Amino acid sequence: MNRQDFFMGGLALMLALLAIGSAVHNRDAYYRLPKIRWIDERWGRRVARYVYAVAGLVLLALGVLILSGWSFLGQ
Repeated sequence: MNRQDFFMGGLALMLALLAIGSAVHNRDAYYRLPKIRWIDERWGRRVARYVYAVAGLVLLALGVLILSGWSFLGQ
């Protein structure tokens, strides 16, 4: 494993914690991004929180996979 793998895995984990934290804490500052604001206006805050939570879980899984050495290409 090289430094790039540690960096990308760590970055994915940090973004995952931010996304999950924004879904849990429900502060307005997290919902000012254009895509999330659009979801919030169209379907409501509850669905926007679910979107943040799912994105966080996907990033969490990605970070763990990267740090464990998994590769899509199998190298």
